[in-house]
Amino acid sequence: MRFFNDTKYVVTFLLSLIGLFSFLLYKNLTARPGESDSPTIGVLTFKTKTVLRKYNDQVVWDNIESRSEVKNRDTIRTEGFSDAILTLNDGTKINIAENSMILLDISDKNININFAYGAFDAAREGGSTGETKMKITSGDKTVEVGKGDVKLDKTKDELNVKVGQGEAKIHSNGKEETVGKDQMASVSKEGVRVSKPKFSLVSPPDKKNYFVESGNETIGFTFNGVTQETLKGTSPVIEVSTSHDFTKLVLKDKIKSGSYSKSLGNGSYYWRIAYLDPESKTKQFSETGRFRVLTDPPLRLFSPRDGENYNYTNDLPVVKIAWNQLELYSSYTAQIAEDTGFTKGLKSKQTQNQSIAFDGLGDGAYFARVIAKSNMPDVQEKISSVSKFTVGKKLSLEPPVILEPAKGKVFTKDQIQNNIFFTWKDNKDFPSFALEISSDSNFSKTIIKQTTQSNFLKLGSDLSEGNYFWRVRGTQGGKEDIVSAIGNFSIVAKEDLNLVSPNNGSDVEANENSGTVLRWKKLSAKSEYVLEVSKSSDFNSVILKETTSNHYQEVKLKEFGKYYWRVTGTSNSGNTSSDSWNFSFNTSMEPPVLVTPTRGETVDLLSRTNIAFAWKPTEKAIGYRIRLIDISGVREKQVFSERVTQPKYGFNDLQKLNEGRFRVELCSLYGTTSGEKESVYHRSEFYISLPAMKVPKILTPGKIYVE
Repeated sequence: MRFFNDTKYVVTFLLSLIGLFSFLLYKNLTARPGESDSPTIGVLTFKTKTVLRKYNDQVVWDNIESRSEVKNRDTIRTEGFSDAILTLNDGTKINIAENSMILLDISDKNININFAYGAFDAAREGGSTGETKMKITSGDKTVEVGKGDVKLDKTKDELNVKVGQGEAKIHSNGKEETVGKDQMASVSKEGVRVSKPKFSLVSPPDKKNYFVESGNETIGFTFNGVTQETLKGTSPVIEVSTSHDFTKLVLKDKIKSGSYSKSLGNGSYYWRIAYLDPESKTKQFSETGRFRVLTDPPLRLFSPRDGENYNYTNDLPVVKIAWNQLELYSSYTAQIAEDTGFTKGLKSKQTQNQSIAFDGLGDGAYFARVIAKSNMPDVQEKISSVSKFTVGKKLSLEPPVILEPAKGKVFTKDQIQNNIFFTWKDNKDFPSFALEISSDSNFSKTIIKQTTQSNFLKLGSDLSEGNYFWRVRGTQGGKEDIVSAIGNFSIVAKEDLNLVSPNNGSDVEANENSGTVLRWKKLSAKSEYVLEVSKSSDFNSVILKETTSNHYQEVKLKEFGKYYWRVTGTSNSGNTSSDSWNFSFNTSMEPPVLVTPTRGETVDLLSRTNIAFAWKPTEKAIGYRIRLIDISGVREKQVFSERVTQPKYGFNDLQKLNEGRFRVELCSLYGTTSGEKESVYHRSEFYISLPAMKVPKILTPGKIYVE
């Protein structure tokens, strides 16, 4: 025990424990679940998107891919917009819908399926021989199927079974019911209800996929069993939902014929016919059909651009092909060829990403395209447009391209602290670069010249205040240097903050937002700007004060007239204020003037059936917009907003009005080349009073006494 009194032994022991448990934690987090020892009972023959599998002896869910073996007592779960097809060893096919989960067990020579939630269908063909049966368990309910096909969907309170071919036996609450061909059974707390639906679904076919580039698709629904007699006696209704339990309905409408159409957007849908059984007077349903509307945009080639040139000096260039991602497609094949038919000199590469690179292309013209392939059976491959590009050796080197500091950039002494960062585009044609700084544009007085192999340089020289010019030479080792364009920058003691627009003393016309945009020159240092707008030149009454990090601000002004404005910039080096400018604010788009009700008028609704609004028409207006706003409460509430073509409007829905204060807002609408524009709004307030309700006086009968 004395070792635990020695610090070095304790620290060593604790560090060893930390290292051991860290290693075990890492192995546990990065380890993938191992294969199950259970026998193989089938294969996942098809899947879309996310399908998960959990082995019987594990608690971790893992993605399962197509053609993967399915083990006994595996649990399969699908997520949204996903489905899977399992083919068991005896030929049974199980199609699992999205957001569903089942557990498979063939321990007693029968196919046992524990149905947790969602929907699925199973088909047992003639090849499924022997006495093997399929037993589907959901809670305390069991569905037994010999040969044939069956569809099941489970809601919160009910299990629905539809038999296509063959028959199924349902065991619930100690009772057994047989469901035959084309029959349906609903199993609930009340028992098992077997019926043959009066309506059958025809189109869209079950599991049908509709593909649209964008927007909606018009779905044509057709169904059998619609006659004048059934329409009258059953009152059928079509229901379309985004959930299999029909809790999220997107369509519910009476049907008057054997067809119906509806425009639907991207999504997964379930549909059925609900009707009233004339004999039992209970609500019944047809089988449930599934379909999806999937957005399938075109495949666009981003790179290489059509007509792009890849020039090189020594080493052949790398050509990157890039394209947009398509959700419905799982793999892409990028192709480069020397002809548009993609036969001569064809080079192909396959990937699941959205870009891939080709190298070793010699001088010449090439064509590029991408082919997308999906693992969904009804999705055809998609081919992008073709881009032509060329590869060629440079006949002459391009000069370096300077980047920072930008042309005309201004630095303050405090800001740079004797350090300025110069950058230019990297160019592998030059083994080194020479940065030159001069006080004149002819570079007759070169102040600094430094050589580097990088495309940047940070100078620590103490440059004084003044204007400077800079350029970069690309050196080639014995050959003539290639010189970049010339950039310039300035160093000042303190940078001025200059206003840009509107010009001082100018007339400014209101924009469509009843305002204008004020701009000023952006300071070189990162700054916050405070904009002040006033009606007086001394700024004693500031009507607007805004803080922004931009070098512009849109201001909305309630009145026309003359305004004064200025800006103050705040940075680490201190505050900088601009001069004060002024502008006159007006508009050529004249607002209308309200005639009735007049400002401050009280409108009594006792003898009125409507409220008439009228205003003076404005010249060249193509229409007007009128809004009524209730401002009698804590929060304003809009009563109506209408576009009209005449200078009047009658409001009839007086039930929407309360007693109190209201505001009318009117604007003129003008047609412009960029669309319809609004003038500033004319605003006027008035009051509404409601008639006082008198307490009724009972005249007859008099008092009545009841023994």
